[in-house]
Amino acid sequence: MTVAARPRAPRPSEDPHGGPRRLVGSLAALGGRLPGAHDLLLMQCTGSLRPLGGGELPSWARQVLRAHPWVTVARAPSVAGAPVDTPPDMPAAAETWIPVTVRGPERGQRLDALAPRAAVARALRPEQLPNRLGLLPPGRVAAIPALAVLPAAGQLIADHRLAWGPIGAIGYELATGEPVAGPLSPLRVVLRAPQPVSRRDALQLRRALSRLRAPLQAELETRHGAVQLAEYAASPLALTLFTPDGPREVHDPWFPREL
Repeated sequence: MTVAARPRAPRPSEDPHGGPRRLVGSLAALGGRLPGAHDLLLMQCTGSLRPLGGGELPSWARQVLRAHPWVTVARAPSVAGAPVDTPPDMPAAAETWIPVTVRGPERGQRLDALAPRAAVARALRPEQLPNRLGLLPPGRVAAIPALAVLPAAGQLIADHRLAWGPIGAIGYELATGEPVAGPLSPLRVVLRAPQPVSRRDALQLRRALSRLRAPLQAELETRHGAVQLAEYAASPLALTLFTPDGPREVHDPWFPREL
């Protein structure tokens, strides 16, 4: 008689939403690089976050981070400073602090903070997230238009040979498995464009993406910052380039000069 094998229980070091969840340290988690805007970071110690406004983490942020210790990297400069809980009379190597954002379930619940690089257990770039769509329940994907159109959006973007990935609520849900997106949530994507994209190609891509059955917002990420695809495709004389040091008005996002 053949005995059916029992399903293996997940090991404590495994993330049930895919991939290891070992506390491997920031060097392995980040591959020796600093994370970029829109990256998602799994934190080993959420209590090490420092709100930009000073003080303690608000109660809603502590509750969110206890359930899902993921934060989103903000578009701001990293800073150097003393490690967490270092006595003032004890010398220590400077810590790198990463600008991050924590968002709560209620409207207006947003916390800008700094996270120590040493506390990062895992990092996911937007480009890694489309392959995680199959980890979500099929019913959930069908119920959220921005999730349902993700493969079609990927095919349209692939025709223009741009690396890309979802960001915002859709990106967060793909990374964590937490159902944060709603039926009206837009599909926000970042398009990696280290080399110039012609306005003709940008217009063609914007028109193709606008035909999807979900609202879509795309930004072109250059070496200097990001510009909205719709704005660039419309050919205005001045564009808003979002940089780590704040927005700038430029004519060319690949060769930015102050206007």
